[in-house]
Amino acid sequence: MALQLIPHLQKAGHLLILHLERFRMTFGITPPEAQILAALSTNQARSIADLQKRLGFKPSTLTSILDRLVARGFIVRKPRDDDRRSVNVNLTQAGRRPALIVRRSLEQLESNIVSHTTRVNLNDLQCVTETLEELTPSR
Repeated sequence: MALQLIPHLQKAGHLLILHLERFRMTFGITPPEAQILAALSTNQARSIADLQKRLGFKPSTLTSILDRLVARGFIVRKPRDDDRRSVNVNLTQAGRRPALIVRRSLEQLESNIVSHTTRVNLNDLQCVTETLEELTPSR
């Protein structure tokens, strides 16, 4: 049986990384760092667990990426007021501009994709992603 779905998922992931690669020159951030900044661009604090679930990074990988963003002054980690054992991640003033630019770029890319795709295709993609998440062993 020839693989029909997996090559497309691999290619889509690779192309998204190439899209995010442009921010390395401008802001010195890697594609995974850009993904995290975009997720934080709403200026709403996010827990580390939420970022891990939303973006799919292994916990150790996420910690390493967050460490680099903290070192560059783009984000801070703060204990939550209601649970001192949990940590929220927030953008700093220095992180707001790159986060917003990355977010706008991804919104434009998504808008272009959606304008060339049917609603059924988008729902199918969401279903495939959710199924893959269910079938992937815990990280």
